[in-house]
Amino acid sequence: MTWLDNRSQSAARPRPDRKVTRVLRLVTAWQVSASEALIGLRREEGQTMAEYGVVLAVIVLTVVVAITALSTSIRGAISGIANILPGG
Repeated sequence: MTWLDNRSQSAARPRPDRKVTRVLRLVTAWQVSASEALIGLRREEGQTMAEYGVVLAVIVLTVVVAITALSTSIRGAISGIANILPGG
């Protein structure tokens, strides 16, 4: 093999720095696509409003159940106070 033959064979194979460049470009492209996907996941305006709605519904349901459960006690307490007051 002559020097020219070695040169043509080495030209056919990518040099290590080209391989590194290709890998870096691939990693960079992957990072960009991953960050774009994360940005898409971080947009939660609609989900946040739905969560507020669920929290509000739970609070309203809790208040209704509490008032219903305590209504007879509250009514008795108000009647007791009204009987203590003069003119009641």
